[in-house]
Amino acid sequence: MQYTWLTIAILSAGYFITCLAVTGPSSMFNYIWLAISLFFGFVFYISRMEACGRIVLHVWTKTAFTVVMILGFGYLAVLEGLVISKMNAKPDGGCDYMIVLGAHVKGDVVSKSLAQRLDTAYEYACSEDGKECTIIVAGGKGKGESVTEAFAMKRYLTEKGINPDRILMEDKSTDTQLNIKLSRELYIDDTASDVVIASSSFHIFRALKLANAQGLNNVQGLAAPSNKILLVNYMLREAVGITKEIVFGNFRYAVI
Repeated sequence: MQYTWLTIAILSAGYFITCLAVTGPSSMFNYIWLAISLFFGFVFYISRMEACGRIVLHVWTKTAFTVVMILGFGYLAVLEGLVISKMNAKPDGGCDYMIVLGAHVKGDVVSKSLAQRLDTAYEYACSEDGKECTIIVAGGKGKGESVTEAFAMKRYLTEKGINPDRILMEDKSTDTQLNIKLSRELYIDDTASDVVIASSSFHIFRALKLANAQGLNNVQGLAAPSNKILLVNYMLREAVGITKEIVFGNFRYAVI
């Protein structure tokens, strides 16, 4: 078993370096892979010391560690299964509103991740099913952004040919829960409205559950492609995000 810990440590270190190469050092979540690598490297070291007879671990210590690992990996597997279940989501028919969830804007230019969401939303908005829907772009102004995400998103879509009168902006939110909450409060009076939520593939499950918790009953997902190299990183971050929503009660009225 000890070499399993070593393998996890090595793979995590390699993935950490890969994430840094792709995104640079500014994305703080990347460092969780370094932490994982160091943790399992330490576990490997301790297990080797015990195998060599240099230290003795109490049986209860080993049992507790085993139980925690089983529960932890089991919990993570369940969450990732839920994330994966919605990663290819597409609307079945038309809708009244499409909420496009924001992502990082570099100065006043949408990031690649956000552009992928917007391109997917644009294709749906121009399709036979989506041509009548009202588009809500959601996202406030964060660190390193000179304009709100909603402003940059609306400009991106109008430059692609969407009528600006068709696009509503929610430009105060700072996270996914507020994206949906404020969009709902500002623009969607009837909770029976058909709503499509457009976001990155790994993000759809959480977004749909947050929408359900806001009373939106007829809601579907529209999954945009994600960076394949960073997908594992995004999925782990999403598991943390789902846990946060559960802890803070943001899934209160949603059935997981």
